[in-house]
Amino acid sequence: MAGLIKKQILKHLSRFAKNLSPDKINLSTLKGEGQLTNLELDEEVLQNMLDLPTWLAINKVCCNKAAIRIPWTKLKTHPITLSLDKVVMEMSTCDEPRPPNGPSPIATASGQSEYGFAEKVVEGISLSVNSIVIRISAKAFNASFELSQLQVYSVNTSWATGDLRYTRILDPTRGEILTFKEVSWQMIRIEADAIQNTEHEVVRAPIRLITNQSKIRVTLKRRMKDCNVIASKLILILDDLLWVLTDSQLKAMVQYAKSLSEAMEKSAAQRKSMPPDTTHVSQQVRTQQASAAADQSASMARLFNDYDVRETSHHLQITHLDLHICDDTNAKDRGINKRIDSGAMQLSFSSISVDYYPFHKAGESSMHWMHYGEATKSRETWARSLLEEFKSNVEMLKTAVSGQSQSSPQHGKITTSSSTSFSPPPAPKTQLMSSSIVLRMADFNIYQVSTADQPRSSPQSMISCNKKSLYLPQEMPAIHAEFTEYYFPDGKDYPIPCPNLYVQLNALQLVLDSRSLVWLNLFALDLRQSLEQFMELYKLNDSQKPDEHVDIRVDGLMLKLVIPAEQERTQPDQPRSVSVQTSEMVATNTRHPSGCTRSSLEALLQAFQEQPFFTSLSASFPRSQSSFSVLHPVFQRHAHEQDTCIHDVYRGLAPPSLSTNALKTAAATDLWAVHFSQFWVDYEGSRSGRGRPTPCVDSFPLTLWVCHPARYTQHQERLRAGVGSGLLPRSESAEIASRLQRKKLLKEYYSSDASPSNMPSNGLHKPQSLDGLFSDSSSSPSLASSSSEVDLQVIVHIKKHLSAQVSHGQYVFLLRLQNAVKSLQRTLQQDLEQYGSKRQGPTQPFSACVGVLMKSAEVALLLKPIPQPDLNTSPLDSDVSPSESRATLEAGSEESDGHERPSAAGEGTRKVDHTDMLIHSHTHCFLRFVHVLCSGRLIQGKSQSSISVSFKNMKKSPSLQSLDDFSIDSYLLEDCDSYSLLERGTCTLQHNLCIKYLYYVHLQVSVLVLKIHSVCCSLDLKGDDTAVALEVGRIRPNQLGNVSLRQYLSNRSLGSEPSAVLNPEVQVRLESGPGAAVHSPLAEQNGFLQCRLQAFSADFLMASLRNLGLFLEDDSASQVLPMEITIKDTHVNLKDDGPRDNASEPEATPIAVHIHNLLIHRQDDGSFSIGGGYSYPLLPLLMEENECLKLELSKAKMALAEAQMEKDSLQHQMKSLKLTSRGSNS
Repeated sequence: MAGLIKKQILKHLSRFAKNLSPDKINLSTLKGEGQLTNLELDEEVLQNMLDLPTWLAINKVCCNKAAIRIPWTKLKTHPITLSLDKVVMEMSTCDEPRPPNGPSPIATASGQSEYGFAEKVVEGISLSVNSIVIRISAKAFNASFELSQLQVYSVNTSWATGDLRYTRILDPTRGEILTFKEVSWQMIRIEADAIQNTEHEVVRAPIRLITNQSKIRVTLKRRMKDCNVIASKLILILDDLLWVLTDSQLKAMVQYAKSLSEAMEKSAAQRKSMPPDTTHVSQQVRTQQASAAADQSASMARLFNDYDVRETSHHLQITHLDLHICDDTNAKDRGINKRIDSGAMQLSFSSISVDYYPFHKAGESSMHWMHYGEATKSRETWARSLLEEFKSNVEMLKTAVSGQSQSSPQHGKITTSSSTSFSPPPAPKTQLMSSSIVLRMADFNIYQVSTADQPRSSPQSMISCNKKSLYLPQEMPAIHAEFTEYYFPDGKDYPIPCPNLYVQLNALQLVLDSRSLVWLNLFALDLRQSLEQFMELYKLNDSQKPDEHVDIRVDGLMLKLVIPAEQERTQPDQPRSVSVQTSEMVATNTRHPSGCTRSSLEALLQAFQEQPFFTSLSASFPRSQSSFSVLHPVFQRHAHEQDTCIHDVYRGLAPPSLSTNALKTAAATDLWAVHFSQFWVDYEGSRSGRGRPTPCVDSFPLTLWVCHPARYTQHQERLRAGVGSGLLPRSESAEIASRLQRKKLLKEYYSSDASPSNMPSNGLHKPQSLDGLFSDSSSSPSLASSSSEVDLQVIVHIKKHLSAQVSHGQYVFLLRLQNAVKSLQRTLQQDLEQYGSKRQGPTQPFSACVGVLMKSAEVALLLKPIPQPDLNTSPLDSDVSPSESRATLEAGSEESDGHERPSAAGEGTRKVDHTDMLIHSHTHCFLRFVHVLCSGRLIQGKSQSSISVSFKNMKKSPSLQSLDDFSIDSYLLEDCDSYSLLERGTCTLQHNLCIKYLYYVHLQVSVLVLKIHSVCCSLDLKGDDTAVALEVGRIRPNQLGNVSLRQYLSNRSLGSEPSAVLNPEVQVRLESGPGAAVHSPLAEQNGFLQCRLQAFSADFLMASLRNLGLFLEDDSASQVLPMEITIKDTHVNLKDDGPRDNASEPEATPIAVHIHNLLIHRQDDGSFSIGGGYSYPLLPLLMEENECLKLELSKAKMALAEAQMEKDSLQHQMKSLKLTSRGSNS
C-alpha cells in the first residue's frame, strides 16, 4: 500500500523535483503522515510556472525537509497540510534575455479532467513554510529576500478559515466555480548591497527594508469541465510601513534600478516580438459574456454574482506609509558642501491602492472595478470620446489606403468622396483590449525640511490635502491617476489608439518653502550626479528614445498655492503670505474638454490678431528686432487641424498604411491647454482680516495654451529627412490666410464700432490675415531651423474684467516677496550650474516666450484716509437716501471715462467730501448711542433684536448704508451667538459691540482706482536675458476719496470693454541680463526700464497725489533702476482739495499741465536728468512702411517665381508635344 502511494506521489512531484527517488520519501499510510528530505526542484519548471521575465533566471532551488499530513476521514472538510522547513532559491539577472518560458505544468495538468472530488482535495491543500530565502546576483549589486512563516490556506467569502465546503461557490448554470485563497507571512526582510570592485572604490550604504505582517487574498474563477482558470483577482494588503532612507541609500536604489533597466527593456522588446497567447484573453471575453447571460433568479446565481470575478485584476493596498529621507551625517567628509546641513524630510501617505487590469475590453464600462467612483466615471467619458475620434480616423485612413478617395482639407476637416465601390482592408477579428493601472491615494502630507539647528515640535506641511477644511467627502481621493494602453490580443498589425493618462487632484495645497526647495534641488542634483558616475563606471547606455505621444488630462479641484513671507512684519496690515487658488482646473493635450477645443484656440488667436501689438511685422517699441513672435505658426496649424496624421496622409507627407503606429504621433507635436474656470489671489495672515483671507485679485477665468516650437521643428526635420522632400504645399498657408481674411471681413462688416483711424498714415495697407502669422518664414515649405526656434511658447488670455486691490502694507509685502523669489531663483540657478550635469556638454540656452492679452482691468490703490474738516452735522438731519451710496461711488467712474475737465472733477470731489462728512458725523452719533448703551440707560432685559430695530429705525445716509446688517454681521458676532449674548452681562455685550464696530467703522481708506483697457504683454527669455514688453491702450484714474472698505468692495463696477482697438497710451519695456548692458553697465544686474507715455489725459486731486507718494514709500534700501521715460502730448489737471480755513472761500482753480515732449533719464548713480524729448513716432512709421514694402516685394518675387515655373512647365509641354508629333509622323 505504501509503495502505491509513493508511486502516486512520485508521479505528481516528478514534474517539479529532480533526482527524486522512493527512498527519500518516509510515509506512514495509516497515520496519513509523510516526509521528504533534501528536495531539489527543477529550475526551468519553476520559471515556467511562475512565468518569470526573461531578464531574471533561477539557478538553484532546494528544500531541506517537507512534511505532509492527510486527514483521510475528513477530506471534504479539512485540508491536506504540507509543511516546508526552509526553501533556498538562487537567482541571477541576465544581460541578454534568456529563452522564453515554456508552458506551465499546472496549465498542462489542468484540462485533463473535469472538476471533481480529487480536484477539490488538491485545491484545498494548505501550505506552510518556515523560511524562504531568495538570493539575487546582479551586475552591480547582490540582493536577498527573506520571508518567515509563510502560509497558504483556503478561506470562505469572509476571508476566514473554516470548512472547505464553504471556500468555494459553484454555479451549475454557468459551469463555473469560485475559490478563495489567502497567503500570509509574518515578516519580509529585503536587503541589497553593492558589489565591491577592486578597480573602482565604490562604497554605498546597504538598503534594508523590514515589513510587518502582510497577506495576499486570491479569488480564482475556474471552468468546471476542464479546471482551467479563466479569471483571477489578487489583492496584496500591507499594513503600516515605516522606512528611513539616507541619501546614500536612495542613490543606491536608483543606481540598482538603472543597472536593471537596460536588461528589462531588452526583455520587454523580446516579449512584444513573440506571438501572444490568446487563450487567456479569449477566456476573459467569454466569461464576461457568460456573466451577462446568467440566471439572476437562482439564489446561487445571485451569490455567485456578488463575488464574481469578471476580469483578471491585481491589487496593492497599503494602509499607511511613512517615508523619511535624510542627509548622511558624513556628507562633509565626502567633500559635499550643502547649504543646509543634516536636512530631513518626512513623506506620509494614507490609504494607497494600486489596481492593475490587464484584460479589459476597450470602451466598456468599468463599474465592477474596485473603488469605482466619480473620478473613474469622468475618465470613462473622456476615454470614450478619444476612442470615438480614433474610430473615425481609422475609417478615413481606410479610405485613403483604398486609393478611391479625393481629399481636400476644408475648414480644418478632411472630406472624402468615392466614385467606385471598394472593399476596405479587413479589420482584426479580435476585439481591441486595454490594460489599465489605477493609483489612488486618500490622503498624503509632505512636510517641510527640518534641520538639526532648526528643531520643530510639529513639522509644517509643504504639500498636503485640505479635504477636511473644505468639507469635501472623505471618500474623495486626494490623487487619482489612471494609465491605459491598448492592444490586439492576436498581435495583428493594425492601428491602435495612443495610450492615455488621466489624473485628478483634489484639494491639494503647496507651500513654497524656500529652505525645502533649496534642499530638494541639491538633493536631486546630487542624486543625478551620482547616477551619471554609476553609468560611466558600468558602461551603461543612456538611450534617448523619441517620446511617444500620450493623451493626458489633469483635472484639479480647489487647488491652492501659498507663497509665505520670510521676513517679519514692518507694517500693521502687512500679510504673512499670498495664496493663489482655483476652483476647477483642466490641463490636457487633447481637444475634448470644454474650453480646450480647437475652436476655442481659434477664437483666442482671433482675439490676439486684433491687437497690432501681437501682429505687427515691424519691431516697433516696446518690442524689438530680437523679440520672438508671440503667435507662432504651430498654434495656427493646430487650430485649423493641420498637424494631424490624417492631414499628413492626405497632403502626401506620410504614406497611407494600416500599421500599428499609423495614427500615433510624437510628443514633440503636443499642444497643451490649461483652463481655470475661476482663478483668484488672496492675502493671508493680515491683522485687518482677523484670520480671514483678504482679497488681492478677484476671481476670473484664465486660459493658457502652450507648445514647444523647437521640438516641433526638430520632429518636422526628421520627418522630411525620412520622407524625402516632403514639402508643404504652398496652398496650405494661403488657405488659412484666406479663411482668416473672410472671418475678419465678416466681423468688421457686422461691427458698428469699426473705425478707419487705425490704418497706417502712409497709405500702404498690410493684409490683416498675414499680420505676422504667415510670413515667408512660417508659411514657406521650410520652417525656421530648430536652433532659432523658441523652446517654450505660451499665450495667456483673460476674457473677463480683472479687479485687484492693494494697500500700502500689501504693496510693501509684494516688494519683499519679489526680492525673496529673485533670491531663491538665484540660489537654485547657482546650485544648478555648480552641480548640474557634465555629460551633456554645451547646449543651447533655454528660451521662452509668453504673450498675455487682457481686455480690461481695475486696480484699486487703498491709500490712507484724506484728512477732513470736523463739521458738527447731525446725521438725523441728513436727507440723503440710501440709494445714493452707490451713485456716490460710481460718479467718478462715469466722469473719468471721458475727457472731462476740472468742473467734472470738482463735482465728484464735492460728493465725496459730503460723504466723508456724513461718515464722520454718523460716527459721532454712534459714539453717543454706545455711550447711552454703556451707561445703562437702556433696559438690561431687552433683547438684541430690539437694539437692532431701534438702530435701524434711524434715518440712514450713504455712509451708514453699510450698517444695515449690524445686528447680523458675522464680523461683529463671530465670537458669540445671540443666545450667549443674552446670557452674558450687558456690559460685556456692550463692550464687545462697541470695540468691534469702532474698528469696523474706522477702517476708512482713500481709494484711487486705475481703470485699464486693452492690456498686451510679452515676456521673452533667452538664457540669462529677460525682456518684458507692455502696452496699455487706455488708463484712467478714478478718485473715490474716503470710503468704507466694505462699501467699496460691495459696490465695484464690473468694467466695460471698449470694442474698438485703441492707440496705446502707455508703452513699457523692461530688460535685464547681459543683453541689457548696452543701455548701461548697471542694467545687466538691476535691469533697464523704458517707458513712453503719449496722448494721456487725466484729472488728479492733490491729496490723492500726496497719498500716492506715501503709498509708494518703502523703508528698505531700494536698488537703483536705470530708466528712460518719454512723455508726449499729455494733459493733466490738478485740483487742490485741501481743507479751507473758511467755508465761504471759493474753490481753488485747477492747474492744467500740458507736456508736449519730455525726457526723464536716470543714471547708474541714481541721479535724474530732465530735458526735452525727441520725436520718436517718425521712426516706427518709416519702419512700418519699410516692412510693408518688403511684404509687397516678397509677393512680387513669389508671383515672378510662379510665372517662371509656369513658363518652364509650358516649355516642357511644348517640347513633349513636338516629340510626340514627330514620332507620329515618322
